[in-house]
Amino acid sequence: MSTAGISEHPPIYDRLVRERGDVLAETRKAAEQAQAQAQRALDWSGLGRAQERKERAFSAFG
Repeated sequence: MSTAGISEHPPIYDRLVRERGDVLAETRKAAEQAQAQAQRALDWSGLGRAQERKERAFSAFG
């Protein structure tokens, strides 16, 4: 079978999108949001700066 006759989105795909919504686009958006949330959760770059400020604010000698 040749791929020349196969379109990017077959006609049934367009009908399903109209009936059910664009599940692929919604899934892609949810994955991007989850990835951004995970990136923020795993970003510990500010932790060192917060600890430094805490240590400067506290001094055992006065």
